[in-house]
Amino acid sequence: MRTLNRIHAWLFGYFWLPCPVCKREFGGHEAGFGALVSEDGKSARIVCNDPQCSHDAAVLNLSRGHSQMVRMPEPAPCSLEHAAK
Repeated sequence: MRTLNRIHAWLFGYFWLPCPVCKREFGGHEAGFGALVSEDGKSARIVCNDPQCSHDAAVLNLSRGHSQMVRMPEPAPCSLEHAAK
């Protein structure tokens, strides 16, 4: 069954990476709630949609001195006019 998910991710341009918590491979189309785990407080990786991984990500973040929910900075606004310059 994971093979079908991997093909779906490849066909539609989603990532296919291992979860940083449980190491199970998953695709961007399966990301679910989008819990994040951070090692340095500046960058973060999304975890799979397993509720246990979301919990473990929060525990890891707290143990590393970060907030429970790591929030990445909002990307700069981009428009076609801005990109064409």
